[in-house]
Order: sequence, then structure tokens, then C-alpha cells
Amino acid sequence: MRLFKKKSERGHAVLEFALGWSLLWIMFSGVYQVGYAFYVYNVLMTSVAGAAQLGARLGYDTASPSTYTTKLKNMVVYGDTTAGTAPIVPNLTTGNVNVTMSPATGTPQDVTVTISSYTINGLFTSYTLTNKPRATMLYYGQISCSTC
Repeated sequence: MRLFKKKSERGHAVLEFALGWSLLWIMFSGVYQVGYAFYVYNVLMTSVAGAAQLGARLGYDTASPSTYTTKLKNMVVYGDTTAGTAPIVPNLTTGNVNVTMSPATGTPQDVTVTISSYTINGLFTSYTLTNKPRATMLYYGQISCSTC
């Protein structure tokens, strides 16, 4: 009778391990994906806030606003005002960064830096950021006009 009972219990440990491992793997993968997405979003948020702070103090030439916006876009993507070779997060380009001065013409009152159309790729899904993260700072830098 004992021999029969041992034969019927063979393979249960392997089956339990397989079921338990698959459940644990799915849970750990989900935690990793959410953690990675939060990490990338936090890096982007820090970068956008730093660029907005720089933009609030950086000199603004009304004759060449593209120089100002290019410096801020490079600050978000590369962590420096000059263009680099490696972005701070994968697949981020200056095309994903928007710099807006308010009002659009004349003397700027504030600067807004946002990220748009950037996708965070995870294991199971991807997250697309539209106008997030965003930082707005009051402009108190020096305004000049090189052609006036």
C-alpha cells in the first residue's frame, strides 16, 4: 500500500515549482517594469526642472530665440547646453523637448519646458508621455537684442 502512495505523488514538487516560479516571475517582471518607468520619468522630471531653472536665468536675445531654445533642449537631452552624443535616457531627442516662452513675442515673463511624444519601453508594454513632465519658471534673466 505504501508503494502505491509514493508512486502517485511523484512529480508534484516539479509541478508546484513550475506554477510557483511562473507566478513569481510575472510579479517580479511587473515590479521591474513599473520601477523602470518611474526611474525614467524621475530622470526626465529632474532634467526638465533643471532646464527650466537654467532658462529662467539664461540671457535671452530677442533677435535669436532659437539659440536660447536650443541650449535648453540640449540641457534636457544631454545634461549640458551643448549637444552631446549620449542622451540621459534611451531614445530621447531634442525633437521630444518643447520650450515655450510666455508671451510668445516681446519680453518673456516665464519659460515652460515639456517632454512630448516620448515612449518609455518596458517588458510588457510601453508608456507614451505627452506634455509630461513639465516645468514652468518665472523668467528673471537678462533680455537683449543683438540687431536692435
